[in-house]
Amino acid sequence: MPAASASPPASASAPPVAPADPAVAFPPAAFAAPYERVARPGDGVWSGLPELAGSAAEPLVVRSVVHPHPVKRFTSVALAAFDLRRVEVRLAAGTAEPESHVVPAGRRTGLVPASELSRLLAVFNGGFQARHGHYGMRIGEDLYLPPLPESCTFALTRDGSAIVDSWSAVAPHEPQLIAWRQTPPCLVQQGVMNPSLERDATARKWGVSIEGKLEIRRSAVGVDASGQVLLFGIGEEVTPKDLAVAMKAAGAVSSAQLDINWSYTRFLVYRQPEAAALPEVVFTLLPKMKHGRKEYVSDPAPRDFFYVLRKQ
Repeated sequence: MPAASASPPASASAPPVAPADPAVAFPPAAFAAPYERVARPGDGVWSGLPELAGSAAEPLVVRSVVHPHPVKRFTSVALAAFDLRRVEVRLAAGTAEPESHVVPAGRRTGLVPASELSRLLAVFNGGFQARHGHYGMRIGEDLYLPPLPESCTFALTRDGSAIVDSWSAVAPHEPQLIAWRQTPPCLVQQGVMNPSLERDATARKWGVSIEGKLEIRRSAVGVDASGQVLLFGIGEEVTPKDLAVAMKAAGAVSSAQLDINWSYTRFLVYRQPEAAALPEVVFTLLPKMKHGRKEYVSDPAPRDFFYVLRKQ
């Protein structure tokens, strides 16, 4: 197997396990569908992933679905939620993205470190290519691209919690951060949806297809009010507003759009087979999701990604 990847330095890569907060419920409570007219049975209800080994009574990851458009019944967003008190989220650079002339190639292998594979639960995609916005990224001491002042930033802290907010709000916490990744403007910020989402012309800042289509596959990440529940959403044929409505309905007080388009968005759940040396993908949040059989664990990924580990 290739050498382990560019994770944060040892001093920053293993945040201590934060004491469990009994006030934070996990799985989260069921949430109301944003539009009753298009809601379907199961909308807003969280359920465990039987594909993951572990206690069904105390799941680490749960999933749900929501229909976020007021009249389009087939517009849906699949959701996953993580208990950050019992899992760790890490950021890894791809071998090519984000493009940087500062960090040596040897520090960006595009893999989950070999020492952490036995705890691997899931992988989900990172953000845009560098040429599509030059959004900043840092892992440990490695600054791949500098931060943009008003970009939305998904940050991981030393105590295991997460922050999603504009860089101006995240910057004061820099000494406590182990990694951060920037995106287009926040979809949801401090409980309020971005007003630019209401107009197609300004919503294009969250990206469109090569053909200029706004309704495409999109992914997003968000945090609840406690900062202890991480939410991931991915939808087919959705606008940025659809994605924001879905994330807000699910409980995200702040949410950032990650990458877009069919080839670059993914959420993969792994299991460690008893007789195999490497974990295997056993579930994808959407039925059709492009991924390599050994990508992230032995075949290097060209783009940055997030991975989720069971806490020790």
